[in-house]
Amino acid sequence: MQETLKDWQDDLPEAWRAVFGDVALGFDDCDPSLMLEPWEPIFPARRGQTFPGAPEGAHMLRAFDDIAPEDVTCLILGQDPYPAPDFATGRAFEAGNVAVWRELDKMFSKSVRAYMQLICAARADKPEYARSFEAWPGLLDEIESGKVDLESADRLADRWVRQGVLLLNSSLTLSRFQVAVDPHQARGHLPVWRPLMLRVLEILVERGAPLVIIAFGDAATDCLALARLTSPSPPIHVISRPHPAFADELLPMENPFVACNRLLEAKGVQPIDW
Repeated sequence: MQETLKDWQDDLPEAWRAVFGDVALGFDDCDPSLMLEPWEPIFPARRGQTFPGAPEGAHMLRAFDDIAPEDVTCLILGQDPYPAPDFATGRAFEAGNVAVWRELDKMFSKSVRAYMQLICAARADKPEYARSFEAWPGLLDEIESGKVDLESADRLADRWVRQGVLLLNSSLTLSRFQVAVDPHQARGHLPVWRPLMLRVLEILVERGAPLVIIAFGDAATDCLALARLTSPSPPIHVISRPHPAFADELLPMENPFVACNRLLEAKGVQPIDW
């Protein structure tokens, strides 16, 4: 892992490299009993490296591309990359290699589909799109018929980034995955990246500018707790939600993207065109 991530800062845009300074990744916090097999991939790959079948432009620090620290008005904080190298792009909840939205049904997890239910409900002002996961097939039909105007996955993420949305995961890499959280996730990848996550939060808070953080899942909530942001003061607002993989818990709650725009508007900040 240390060999793979040697000189990781070189993969960052200059704006982020400058503010991260001497951040050291948390290799000392990893469980020393964990081992990676020689054949075992770590994905997404480094910038400029090719991983067979990976989405175009995917790399582990992709979330920091095309957005500067001073431009962030919404931080979406997830858990880790999608557990398939052909879907993982390096940006949270972006499904790579998805040419049409029906391809999301190939995914064993509900996460991206439930996430997109919330997005469509927010942008169309139709809460019924996200009342339960059972609404997904009907929403998919409306997307395909053109009743819901939805760009491709990569164009959608690009547009959010241009509006100031940082699509970040609590861990930027993955090798093994379990729904119940594999030890390599909990005691390996997540601790490695935690110092960087805490520095991101510190940087964004230090600006004193309005910011909404949407935290999905326990890993994101843990990061906020370590950064002492569980009960922040304005202009920082935190919206905590279950991970979209647990759609039945998440969808009955208030739509976090609707709540985000309400908070941004209250601070005189342009809402996100989800």
